[in-house]
Amino acid sequence: MSVVKKLASQTAVYGLSTMVGRFINYLLVPIYTAVLLNIADYGVVSVMFSYASLFSVIFAMGLETAFFHFAQKTDSPEQVFSNAVHALILSGLIWLIVVRIFSSEIMAFIGYPDHPEYAFWFALILVFDSISALGFAWFRFKQQPWKFASIKLTNIIINVFFNLFFLFILPELPQSFELIFSPFVQKQNQVSYIFFSSLLAAILTIPLMYKIFKYILLGIDFELLKKMLKYSYPLIFIGLAGMINETFDRILLKKILPESQADYQTSIYSAFYKLSMILTLFVQAFRFAVEPFFFQQSKSEDSKTTYAYVMKWFVYAVSVIYLFTLCILPWIAPLLIRNPEYFKDPNGLAIVPYLLAANLFLGIYYTLSVWYKVSDKTKIGTIPAIFGALLTIILNMILIPILGIKGSAITTLIVYFSMVIVGYLLSRKHYPIPYNLPLIVSVLVLCFVLGDVILQLNFTPLHTILRISLFFIFIMGIYIYEKKSV
Repeated sequence: MSVVKKLASQTAVYGLSTMVGRFINYLLVPIYTAVLLNIADYGVVSVMFSYASLFSVIFAMGLETAFFHFAQKTDSPEQVFSNAVHALILSGLIWLIVVRIFSSEIMAFIGYPDHPEYAFWFALILVFDSISALGFAWFRFKQQPWKFASIKLTNIIINVFFNLFFLFILPELPQSFELIFSPFVQKQNQVSYIFFSSLLAAILTIPLMYKIFKYILLGIDFELLKKMLKYSYPLIFIGLAGMINETFDRILLKKILPESQADYQTSIYSAFYKLSMILTLFVQAFRFAVEPFFFQQSKSEDSKTTYAYVMKWFVYAVSVIYLFTLCILPWIAPLLIRNPEYFKDPNGLAIVPYLLAANLFLGIYYTLSVWYKVSDKTKIGTIPAIFGALLTIILNMILIPILGIKGSAITTLIVYFSMVIVGYLLSRKHYPIPYNLPLIVSVLVLCFVLGDVILQLNFTPLHTILRISLFFIFIMGIYIYEKKSV
């Protein structure tokens, strides 16, 4: 199918930029785990970015998806873009005022009352990121993946540069240079370097998109804006629930675990969570390509057949990546996490298979969620997300006191699997898509059985060969099946 080949090529570009960019960004993880003087400091970083991810949904207001929805229905996508940007600027200004006034109270609630400046920094980051996200959405809508990729990579490189500058270069410069940045960062507080670097990267990304922001001169079409907000506000609840599922575990670890252990354990959890990055990166790259693709295909008579075909190949891809990651886990873990102290926690590596499987189901859920986006049933689409959010909170509160960070990993897997089931049942009722369910279930069962076998093997040369053999047997099985079904 030519449309699927086109999707694959765009996913490859998004994937290349995302994987290269995130790989550059992930280089910060070994730097943080090696350079931060206190292991618990990485826990502080993780907690703050978890809150930022949660509130990014509120700041973004669901307008990115609303833009895709309305832009493909009009001859003037520029006006849709202008409406969305104006809405984000106005709401962003309100948020900045509120956070500025209550920054001390906000940081006291989070657990870091000595740093009220963090609250305002992150508010600024979220405002600029939500606006730049619309810029990236414009490139995706216009099918300009290379433009998207170049600016996305530049943003990441800027962030990495400032991290390296503040952590390594600035301390070696004469004290007069430190005075320039002293109103913002403190020499004795390495965490402030990380947050301020993110702020600078967020601000400097906007000028890179100056050509498309000229459309804001079109002003606001209030009738259109009302329709966009009516469509997008349920997406806020969906996105918020989704972020609770993705990030609330770190927030709850901070809140539930004893204060003396909270930041340390959150640091361990966050570091090993990064080992699922290969699968996470693919899922994210696929999302960038598939959302505008799904909206464009909704006009086609055989759109549902296309959606089912895409799901099948997506399941193939994430299953292969899942097994590949398990095969190379013993080698990539020490490369990413440079401080041997992290590996002394027995739950560190043990949580990775749970998180890998969880991200696999998350990717399936994202692909499945096409039904409520293209059928204008965003209110019904809130059901699996809100169900997952409630399950995340309940299971974490039960399992964290018993199992610690392993409880959070198990919760994540249960939640995403449950969301797939609920999302599929709702899809069957409201927008049935002819997924090849027996094939998908068979592939996933085989994938997890082989994965469990791989996990039981040790790291001897013979077992390494066996690991790789099982991986290629799985790929050959897919190839033979597809060859016979042609």
